[in-house]
Amino acid sequence: MKSSIFREYDIRGVVDRDLTAEVARVIGQAVGSLAAERGENQVIVGRDGRLSSPALCDALKAGIRAAGLEVVDLGAVSTPLLYYATHTLGSSQAGVMVTGSHNPPQYNGLKIVIDKIA
Repeated sequence: MKSSIFREYDIRGVVDRDLTAEVARVIGQAVGSLAAERGENQVIVGRDGRLSSPALCDALKAGIRAAGLEVVDLGAVSTPLLYYATHTLGSSQAGVMVTGSHNPPQYNGLKIVIDKIA
């Protein structure tokens, strides 16, 4: 896993070069473990409409489940909606959004929320 994918506010890289399904799975397991340590039993997940997002999201969810947590999958949603869900659903204050945001199409990334902090 390349350290260059880790940024101040998100994780991002070129799909299948820097950000692979295996990287998403490992990050999902790490996020799930951290969320569990903080008392969560679920992680809310969403994705954007990029072609690479469904596969990365599936791998992310597998990692979260491997950590022993349930996944609340919002499907294709906007990043603000995922943030809103972590603040209002009441089932979890942890979430991960699979999104390339404003980056070119070959990129994708993850925005992580734990304890309502992105």
